[in-house]
Amino acid sequence: MVKLYLMRHGQTLFNTQGRVQGACDSPLTKLGVEQALLAKSYFEQEMIVFDRVYSSTQERATDTAKLVTNNQEVQQLKGLKEMDFGSFEAQPEYLLPKFRQGANSFEDLLVPYGGEDIKSVGKRVKAEMISQLDKAADDTVLMVSHGAAMWGLCLELGISFSQGIFFTNCAICEFNYEEGSLILKKLIQPTDDFKTYTF
Repeated sequence: MVKLYLMRHGQTLFNTQGRVQGACDSPLTKLGVEQALLAKSYFEQEMIVFDRVYSSTQERATDTAKLVTNNQEVQQLKGLKEMDFGSFEAQPEYLLPKFRQGANSFEDLLVPYGGEDIKSVGKRVKAEMISQLDKAADDTVLMVSHGAAMWGLCLELGISFSQGIFFTNCAICEFNYEEGSLILKKLIQPTDDFKTYTF
């Protein structure tokens, strides 16, 4: 069985400015670096050592992975990148279309604007993860990705969360992976006093 820790990057400049960052990128803030080091402290406290470390190809995710692992070698994977928001990239978040009634994501609302459908995001992330996890034997693996990408994965896996739960910066999802199945065991929020949800 593979133990997978999938986490979101730390706070970025665009996060503080309320700007959309999907395919585009912005650097970690000082607080974002501190959040990554907080996640690192969690892994150290739990005596978790990574055999393999992956991140999306975006700077904010790769930098977070390096901070969490003391500059352990990080392999970048395009499949872990954030959802593409099309023409809304780098624009103020308030310009984004509103969710449809009863929806918990943008669904396909961004497609007419050159963006991605959340279902295709979830399928992309899952396929990339499984392609790597199938090579991992009994390893402990870290993957650093993005909020919407992680949300899309959970939708693809049929995982639902209670209202009000979302992926804060450096949120960590602990999965077991065996025979093609990803099973969510915990969600840890380092920036919220290490609040932990079990599944």
